[in-house]
Amino acid sequence: MKVKYLLLSVMGATALTVSAQQPTTPETQTLPAHKTAFDRSAGHWFLTLQGGVSAQFLEENESQEILNRLHVMPTISLGKWHNPYFATRLQVFGGPTPTFYKNAAGKVMKENAAMAGAHFDFMFDVVNYFGKYNPKRVFHLVPWFGVGYGFKYHNDFAEMSDIIKFNEPYRHSATANAGLMMSFRLAKRLDLVLEGQAIYSNLNIVKQEIDYKAPSTPYSPNYNGLLGVVTAGLNFNLGRVAWETVTPMDMDLINDLNGQINRLRSENTELRKRPVSCPECPEVSKETTVVTENVLGDKAIVFKFNSATISKDQHVVLQDIADFVKNGNKGVAVIGFADVTGDANYNMQLSERRAKAVAEALVNQFGVPSDMISVEWQGETELFEARAWNRVVIVRSK
Repeated sequence: MKVKYLLLSVMGATALTVSAQQPTTPETQTLPAHKTAFDRSAGHWFLTLQGGVSAQFLEENESQEILNRLHVMPTISLGKWHNPYFATRLQVFGGPTPTFYKNAAGKVMKENAAMAGAHFDFMFDVVNYFGKYNPKRVFHLVPWFGVGYGFKYHNDFAEMSDIIKFNEPYRHSATANAGLMMSFRLAKRLDLVLEGQAIYSNLNIVKQEIDYKAPSTPYSPNYNGLLGVVTAGLNFNLGRVAWETVTPMDMDLINDLNGQINRLRSENTELRKRPVSCPECPEVSKETTVVTENVLGDKAIVFKFNSATISKDQHVVLQDIADFVKNGNKGVAVIGFADVTGDANYNMQLSERRAKAVAEALVNQFGVPSDMISVEWQGETELFEARAWNRVVIVRSK
């Protein structure tokens, strides 16, 4: 009876950790992503390279036709998804942003200027938020907003060497940024992205020019107004890409274990009601020789999902096994198992790694002679009704 209590206690303790780690495939999910718990492991970074066009708006800039206001604007972004529907990123941009105005004769004039800056954005994947999570989904719609910094300066880009020239007059400004990105999955680590954004840069940090002369007209080269940008490019997913869902707690498994414990308690209560005295045994006419043999009952070392690493709380079981072998000079068999989740060939390899990990721990950490241990593995099995219990290595006497 004590053995049953011990086994149920070990299984109950591991159920809380193992079930909390048990992933489920996306096809089995019925809830939208914002109502699903995800494993927040490392990874999920992305790098986005884009190119497109920009145009100045507000005030006299609209005196020029929109097509004549378009100029090249490249961007580069580095960000991280914190869950399937929320990300943050840092985007850097820079390019020519000339302003326009009409002179007294009504002729449209151009003031050469450029703008460079960076902004930190908060991104929201609408499709993943309201839909069931699917790592192979083709289309994503991602609105975003952010804050940043803009630096506008005079530059006519007459020559290639002018790209790195920052000529006065110029102005520093805080920026408010908002936009909408559409993403199309091309491969596991590659997406096509289309993005439109507005950069409002009338939030001047320095109200006057560096030489303390206020701008005379809103279309001066250092004027900060509204910049519209449309770009397209490629997004590269770095590190881990897919998200694994987790079940925080398997209440059915816990209730089943509690029910077994209650049944065992009831059986013990009934056994206590039996009379203490027992009838005398008849005399045995012939002496019988009783031979006792020291045998190790099945010992279970449990593992987390998709893991062959032995938890520290399993060391007490390994110590019992080591004491049995060294004190009784008896060999043991180490047998690895895996549950039926996933590919059968992979599960066979996983059960092999688990069995060898236990054997190596007995030899290297607990001093058991290697010739006293035999190792085998059987892959995926259903020894136990609860799936998590089958992620186990069983050690028994040979």
